[in-house]
Amino acid sequence: MLRRSSPALLVGIAVTLALAAVLLVDVSGAHALPTGGEPAAPGQQIAPQEEEREPEANLPFLFAVFIITWAAFFAYLFFTARRQREMQREIEALKAVLAERESNGPAGSGTREE
Repeated sequence: MLRRSSPALLVGIAVTLALAAVLLVDVSGAHALPTGGEPAAPGQQIAPQEEEREPEANLPFLFAVFIITWAAFFAYLFFTARRQREMQREIEALKAVLAERESNGPAGSGTREE
């Protein structure tokens, strides 16, 4: 299990989710067929298809990017909040150690014990 995640990991997850979303979206009319609707024979000309420029055709891609962006944002918030809680616990532990040292009085003659 990963203890700490880096921004590179989050970017990798976002890219993977984006690729999965693109692959799952139905792309109809991606292959050009000759005018008869049959597959082209060798040497037969393929009639170019008119591309339909309907904005509604891009809604699945827009929705996929929207979901991926929000998922990445909330994942970032989750990991940032978790790291902040860990740091807060470390700060409290350090404060407790400093308070304990101060309550024990001066450290003595200034020499270190090893």
